[in-house]
Amino acid sequence: MYANTSFLFFSFLLIYANTMGLMPPAINNPQTPLLDPTLDELMDQAKQLMTRKDKIEEELRELEDVLISAGIGMEEPLVDSAGFPRSEIDVHSIRTSRNRIHRLRNDHRSLMADIESVLHDIHKAKKPEPRTTETLAAPTTTVVIAEVPVAFAVVNAVAPDSPAYQAGLRRNDQIIKFGHIDTTNHQQLQALNGLISASENQTLSVTVLREGQTVQLSVTPQSGWGGRGTLGCHLLPL
Repeated sequence: MYANTSFLFFSFLLIYANTMGLMPPAINNPQTPLLDPTLDELMDQAKQLMTRKDKIEEELRELEDVLISAGIGMEEPLVDSAGFPRSEIDVHSIRTSRNRIHRLRNDHRSLMADIESVLHDIHKAKKPEPRTTETLAAPTTTVVIAEVPVAFAVVNAVAPDSPAYQAGLRRNDQIIKFGHIDTTNHQQLQALNGLISASENQTLSVTVLREGQTVQLSVTPQSGWGGRGTLGCHLLPL
């Protein structure tokens, strides 16, 4: 009788402890560690990221065309001196395009960082295992991964007969390097503007990305060509 009573009392204590949250937590089996992605998986990931990059750049070009057709950039005011919306432009369309361009440029910067990270992982995955005295490494297949140049600006307009036009710069060219200015130091194009202003009549090397190909150019900023500025083209930051 006492044994049965003790069993019932112990069962009641277990139920009460479980109800009140006093039971120790169950020990879960340790999770299986995640495996590093294979080279093929990394290659597929890189291709997907590059496809997204191309789509973003295409949409950016379309939105920039909206601004160009309206004769307005990213910073000009949308109201007149009296504070009223400018009547000669579609203010709503321009504002919407500007906001979308800002978002896409942020997405593009983030995406380029992801691409750089994946390419770094691919480079690591391609490294053969070191040889040991016991075993010889099997022959490996060399996978050539093209480095993705990072552009920091895009040409959205080139004036005819300007120094930029004479140098071969064309609309939609993406600027990878202009003199010593690149994606690491352009400071939202302020450093580039300073370089161009200080380099009148001096030849600067320019590297652009055009339709997936890297093109090397030389441009000499100069005044007196018949238009505004010393370059004669309009650049937008990426």
